[in-house]
Order: sequence, then C-alpha cells, then structure tokens
Amino acid sequence: MPYVATRHNSVIAHIISIVFGLIALIILLHLAFVLLEANAGNPLVAFIADLANWFSWLFRDMFTIDDPKVRAVVNYGLAALVYLAIGGILTGVGHRWRTA
Repeated sequence: MPYVATRHNSVIAHIISIVFGLIALIILLHLAFVLLEANAGNPLVAFIADLANWFSWLFRDMFTIDDPKVRAVVNYGLAALVYLAIGGILTGVGHRWRTA
C-alpha cells in the first residue's frame, strides 16, 4: 500500500506533540517549584501543582523515598518522561499514518 501524505496527518501529529509537550512542561514546572521551594500559597504555584498532580496521578507515590525533593524528582520526572514518550510514539504514528 503506497504512502499518501496528507496535510491532516501532519497537523494531527503536531497537535498531539504540542499537547503532550505541554503536559510534560506543566509537570516539570511543578517539579521546579518543588525543588526551588516556591510559596505553596501563591495562586500560580497552587494551580500548577493541581494540574501536575492531576496529570501524574499514577506516578505521584510510585516510589517512597525519604527525601521529599528526591521523591519529587523521581516520581514527577518519571511522569514527564512517560508523557514525552507517549507523545513521541503517537506523533510518530501520526506521521506514518497511511490512507488509501
């Protein structure tokens, strides 16, 4: 079956890449706030923390490490990597999507 490149394949792949990249960025921003000990009472910090917690719900307590900063790096870093990997895989599939 020959590959037929369409404009829609590229647009869908870019949208998927952007969405998963933004999710990873939110998680990494929260991780930076944790490492830099940002004020948890700040509305922006709290909003990013809520979003990051929602997106990384599977990974938040995956590893129980005594140091809270190391625990955050491992758990939230793993969540960000998984989102980037899933986004990369889906983007690759979107670029290779074949149409008749």
